[in-house]
Formats: sequence, structure tokens, C-alpha cells
Amino acid sequence: MEIKKVNVNKTDFQSEDELKIYLRDFVLDYTSQMNIIENDIIKKAKAEPKTDFFPELRQRYLPVFEAFCSDKKRSYGGRANSYGSPTNFDGIENFVKYSVELKNKNRAEIYFETRSSFDTEYLFVLVRKNSVWRIDNYKCRWFKNEKWKSGIL
Repeated sequence: MEIKKVNVNKTDFQSEDELKIYLRDFVLDYTSQMNIIENDIIKKAKAEPKTDFFPELRQRYLPVFEAFCSDKKRSYGGRANSYGSPTNFDGIENFVKYSVELKNKNRAEIYFETRSSFDTEYLFVLVRKNSVWRIDNYKCRWFKNEKWKSGIL
């Protein structure tokens, strides 16, 4: 699936189906951008292992984080603190299954199942505040584990 850039401030939807597609694409745009940043940093770190790439990671990460994520207080401070291979959202661009559940008018859960380096499931919680949607948190689990693990956006 080709990932579409979304208007992160879109507030008007003609139908529930349009909203659900928007929310799916919203999460995919965020995760795809984060994977691109992380993959770029990983390549640079392999080429120059003694160089500190955290300043670049943080500089590139922050605008994406601020555009897509809610403004709630986060224990890790809302900063990029790590990168690795596979990327944080490995395989999500090629999901095999997804669902969007509108919990109420201000909360939605978007689920993705992937097949990649790991068979991973992702569950994103989005909240609507001042009419715009933002990612509030996410969880993941591997290999059909019963237990979800909270992730760092």
C-alpha cells in the first residue's frame, strides 16, 4: 500500500467510513515517517559508528511527533531516545489486516497486524481535541502474545 500524506488538521468528514480511512492513513503516515527517520539514522550509524546521531534523530523526530501526537505529559519527555533495527514500527506499511473502532466521538482505536521481521500487532489510541485527531499512545505485541506492551511514540 502506498502511504498517503494526510492533512493532520483535517476536521470535516462526510461519513464515518471517510473518518475511519483518514484515521488509518493518519497512523500510517506517522509510522512511515518515523520508520524513514530511523532507517536513515541506522544507515548513517553503520557507516560512521563513532558518530553521535542522537542530535539529528531528535531534530528530525520532534516536528513529526508534534504534528501527529497528543500533547499529554509523557514519562520519557516526548523525545527520541533510541533507534534500532528493525525500526519501531517495522512492517506496518505492509500490514495484512487492520481495523478502526470509534470508541466515542473523541476516541478511536486503530489496529494493525503485520508480517515482517516479527509478526507484530499494533494498537494505536487516537483522541480528538479541539476537533483534530492525535495519537495518544500505542501498544504492540509479538507472535500472538496475549499481553500488550506499551510503546514509546
